Amino acid sequence: MDVSVPVSDPRDLRGEGQDVRVPGRLRSWLIRTGLLLVVFLGVFSVAEMGLRLLGHRPWRVTDLKIRVDPGGKLFQTHPTLGYNHLPEQYQITLSKGYSFTVTHGADTLRITHRQHDEADNKDCRPIWIFGCSITHGWSVNDHETYPWVLQEKLLDREVINFGVSGYGTIHSLIQLRKALTERKPPEVAVIAYGALHDERNVFLRQRRKVVFSWNKLGPLEQPYGKLDDTGQLRTSMSEVVYAEFPLMRLSATIHFLEQGYNKFEALYAQSHQVSAAIIREFDELCRANNIPLVIAGITTEKLTGEMLDWCRQQGMTAMDLSVDVKQERYNNKPHDAHPSALAHKEYASKLHAYLSGAGLVD
Repeated sequence: MDVSVPVSDPRDLRGEGQDVRVPGRLRSWLIRTGLLLVVFLGVFSVAEMGLRLLGHRPWRVTDLKIRVDPGGKLFQTHPTLGYNHLPEQYQITLSKGYSFTVTHGADTLRITHRQHDEADNKDCRPIWIFGCSITHGWSVNDHETYPWVLQEKLLDREVINFGVSGYGTIHSLIQLRKALTERKPPEVAVIAYGALHDERNVFLRQRRKVVFSWNKLGPLEQPYGKLDDTGQLRTSMSEVVYAEFPLMRLSATIHFLEQGYNKFEALYAQSHQVSAAIIREFDELCRANNIPLVIAGITTEKLTGEMLDWCRQQGMTAMDLSVDVKQERYNNKPHDAHPSALAHKEYASKLHAYLSGAGLVD
């Protein structure tokens, strides 16, 4: 009797019919994929080195070197404006010890005269000035802002400074709507417009990238506008956050691509047209309330001049308020690029001369 035990086929130990060899088609795909990956990494490395040699760098989040005393905060949330100033007097210190004093009244707006003079001014005819950090007077003291200097020239008026750091023209429109329900109508309203407001008015990615670190000074939200299919202005609200490209903090190449994407977005955002729609609505609201309006170009960009020309073509009153802040005497560099106290004197003199010459003040 044959009692030998047959030896199993080694394939049975792996499972009948299984083959550990990689099929030719899969092996070919893996090889091609590996080669493509090697080529991609090679091209990426060359691009990374080349861009760094040209001065491009991975993204670094701006370190907001600002100290606010007391409290460390400057902003508070607002339901329609997104945010506004906290009412208080603050000592703000920038890098290298440069500091200035900012005082916001109970209405959260920056004061334009000594607070104990408030009772003397409350019955005066008001002048409303709307704008951004330039009008607010970032990096200069209270008495050096151009609304304050203008107030000194117009003692029989109450100059109200609606300027807030980071605001665009869309904020000015929202402020106007609110002020008309709460305040005595002004003798004249002024919008200090600059082309830099365009990206704020539609809240582009490149604007988000710059401003989101300011959440350090208080929680921020941002209203923004867009045009619907009929060309009408529509507004929405957004948190001030920034969606980074993956690895852009590590790679100059990815950061370079992200910057290109942001520029592409800006080309098709209609930001200048949105700003024009905002100014048109501002003008219509002023006309409905018999308020003379002046659009004052406060920056020197070409687009600012084009907006002033467009306003004149639409029958609005427009003037050039700008000074060349690239000149050393007109800015606060190296501490801050905002206009200096001397620039604010120029703004006040120009605005006063224009308002007087146009018969809007006597």
